[in-house]
Amino acid sequence: MIDPQKVETLGFHQMHSMQIEALMNFVNMGLNLAAMCGDQDIMDEAEAEADELIRLFGGNGVRLKIESY
Repeated sequence: MIDPQKVETLGFHQMHSMQIEALMNFVNMGLNLAAMCGDQDIMDEAEAEADELIRLFGGNGVRLKIESY
């Protein structure tokens, strides 16, 4: 088992800008796919997971807003 006290982690401040961009593109793609399915439960779950991931890297989190045209 991994000891959480001994694990070194990186945040957005330590990451290269290309790493941040790639991570954000991946999160964006996941949220877009969840929104395209039209299932509110899937969208809520994708939003919660994306929010937690971004917060783990030191970001402010994510909020999904669906706009109708």
